[in-house]
Amino acid sequence: MCLINVYMNSGNEKKEIMKDVARIEAEGRGFWFISMFGEKRFVESRIQTIDFMDDHFIMLREWESN
Repeated sequence: MCLINVYMNSGNEKKEIMKDVARIEAEGRGFWFISMFGEKRFVESRIQTIDFMDDHFIMLREWESN
């Protein structure tokens, strides 16, 4: 089973959003992250990096406000 951890890149800071994510669903300007335990969390963001090979993570970036 391939689980992944999700982080938010906020400038100089890397903030953990959720561990052991088994499912991701896109909705509007963000994503629903669902853990293998059924925990759900919506994050308004865009994807910066997905790494399935080495560290198994997704790095998100906040939307820029114009």
